[in-house]
Amino acid sequence: ISFIVPSDEKIREFLEDYFIDTLKAKSKLNRLMREPFFSALLRAKNTLKSEIYVPNVKEISIEELCHFYPKRVKSLFAKLDLERQGLKAVKTAVQKQNFPAACKALIAYYQNIDSTWIGNLNNKYSTNYQVNIESMLDDKFTFQLVTGVVPRDDNGLLDWSHTGPTNDREWAWFFNRHYHLLDLFLAYQRTGNLEYVRFISDLVKDWVISSPSNKSPKTWAQWRGLEVAYRIFHWGSIFYNLQQVDAFTPVARILMLSSILDHAYYLRYMHSWGANWICREMNALTMIALFWPEFKASGEWFNYASQRLESEINQQVYTDGVHKELTSHYHYISLQDFQHFANLLEVSGNFVSPKFKASLERMWNYLAYSMRPDGYGVLNNDSDRDYTRSPVDEAAVVYQRPDWTYITSSGKVGNRPDSEPTIFFPWAGQVIMRSGWDKLAHWAFFDIGPLGIYYHVHYDKLHLSVSAYGRDLLVDSGRFRYVRDRFWRYFRESAGHNVILIDGKGQKTDAKQLHKPMKDNCAIASDFDFAKGTYDKGFTGIKGKATHSRAVVYLRGKYWIVIDHIHTNKPRKIEALWHFHPDCTVVIKGNSVGSIDESAGNLKILPATELSWRVKLVKGQESPVQGWWSRQYNHKTPNPTAIYSTQIQESTTFAWVLFPSFGLGPNLTVKKLPSPKGSVILSITMPDGNEDKIAVRMVGDEVISIDENLNLNGDCAIISTDKKPLVANGYIINKIGNIIMKHNP
Repeated sequence: ISFIVPSDEKIREFLEDYFIDTLKAKSKLNRLMREPFFSALLRAKNTLKSEIYVPNVKEISIEELCHFYPKRVKSLFAKLDLERQGLKAVKTAVQKQNFPAACKALIAYYQNIDSTWIGNLNNKYSTNYQVNIESMLDDKFTFQLVTGVVPRDDNGLLDWSHTGPTNDREWAWFFNRHYHLLDLFLAYQRTGNLEYVRFISDLVKDWVISSPSNKSPKTWAQWRGLEVAYRIFHWGSIFYNLQQVDAFTPVARILMLSSILDHAYYLRYMHSWGANWICREMNALTMIALFWPEFKASGEWFNYASQRLESEINQQVYTDGVHKELTSHYHYISLQDFQHFANLLEVSGNFVSPKFKASLERMWNYLAYSMRPDGYGVLNNDSDRDYTRSPVDEAAVVYQRPDWTYITSSGKVGNRPDSEPTIFFPWAGQVIMRSGWDKLAHWAFFDIGPLGIYYHVHYDKLHLSVSAYGRDLLVDSGRFRYVRDRFWRYFRESAGHNVILIDGKGQKTDAKQLHKPMKDNCAIASDFDFAKGTYDKGFTGIKGKATHSRAVVYLRGKYWIVIDHIHTNKPRKIEALWHFHPDCTVVIKGNSVGSIDESAGNLKILPATELSWRVKLVKGQESPVQGWWSRQYNHKTPNPTAIYSTQIQESTTFAWVLFPSFGLGPNLTVKKLPSPKGSVILSITMPDGNEDKIAVRMVGDEVISIDENLNLNGDCAIISTDKKPLVANGYIINKIGNIIMKHNP
């Protein structure tokens, strides 16, 4: 902290004690030094500093707690509003300096207040990580699919910084979020086994004694903002739901209350600067203020947290309802925090602004309209394949949105959405293409937007995911884990996505967010959809310039056309990647690739180009890493990946037909017709003889002759047998110059 020279030596001493491990950002310090409540930090110093260790913490009595931990106990009572109704006996004991009596009176106070609403509000936050509740009694825990035994030190205390069998810091952080305490509590509710409550009590005492503050490097896993916040979520349920259970010991209760005070100061003064972290941190601070109003500073904590959350939802969420991290998983996490905050205000009799509610509704709307037909959300950036149908179904009742109910029920109840099934989120740059709302509907996710802000981005602009007939077909890589190794790089880089590699290299960077909505990039009609995007920020390590533009045309209920344009100033090797879901049995037939599973959804990819493609299938390859998929953190499994490669000498445009079917499906004929440079005209003929002609202009403004009768001056035209012509972003003219179809973006 050499760059700060406080005039007050007490401030310097406090900074050295409390911030030694987290003092990384000068801006944070400058902000803290300006805080009007900075003096509160000094008053909290004794609470946060380490105290001596007492052996046999499991057996310690209230009297011993007060004797060996006087600073912690006295600080707790100093921060309570002893004038509050019901705390008269506590005040009397404190005035007499009889702290064991004060502790017992405080415990009696909490046993006699009505806290039903608190316990019910928080129970749903259990994640049921533990595959075996009994194994926890032997210090064996499971987090993110990984099970490990946590060692104890010579004094019998758990190593709360243990990183698990895979040496993953995330394991230690999950351990310190105390999911397992809530799992133990729910197991007690089911079975009545008091051993589970006694173990909860022991874990609380162990944690508080082992983790007095973030001063020591040994407590790095305990004192990080997310873990501080998550513990409050879980401790709220534990504390109030076990008030009438004697196995939850008096010492555990007092230690938890004293540590909740530590948590409040951390969340108030050491919270993160933004992203989904601050949403959870301010949510937790609100909970402390409302769950434990007995603290003197509760009112100030509540006001501060409320103002920050009201501000953050405006800063972090686009107008179209998408969280700016552009990661479906963290969108849902942030939404949970914003919604939980609104619920807290409502049940506690506080006001929720209409503007805040409107932002929440837009966030839920994104989850509803981006949902796959099977009820799972988008798998993009650092996401898991999250099941969002149930929470959206609940939200539909709260927000009185029968259109969401229609989506979650696959069209069985509710009101059919007024719009077409396809939807474009113009701030996020995400296109969700659909054939309808039933369980077997076609669904695709096309990413033409920015990277996303903060930390969870993948370098995958223009990626396309496809589902049809009840299963995923083309997939995003997922996130796997946050351990920095070659697999971490694969799951985040272009190679793990359905994009184009240039000279073996992937995308380098892109804009992180938009400051105005995209326009002219997407056209949605009753029979087809068109969307187009460009990646032009460079490919890692290549010489010269290269850009990739991709357009996707969806003939609703039939198939997708993907058109790629590579702009280059020199010859290139290009590789087109198509990652199938692990459940797909994929084969190469001629120059096409497709899945061939009977009685299931399948997808056939047919290249439509004059290029000489070489195609191979890769699955579970480790050097270089290729052909892996992850549905959730710490999970990975091989998936069949088609790699098309060829050499191009100059800027080139080529196309693909992606044909979904249930079962093996029919054979269709695909022909590439003559077209100007930078454009594609395809003829696709079904076995019944019906033909679709699709013309797409990727660059320039040249009028394209589709056939002897019709010309396109625009982005896309579709001419189908016995149907009226369709056009996107332009118009179709006949041979005498009359406009026969027009679309204004």
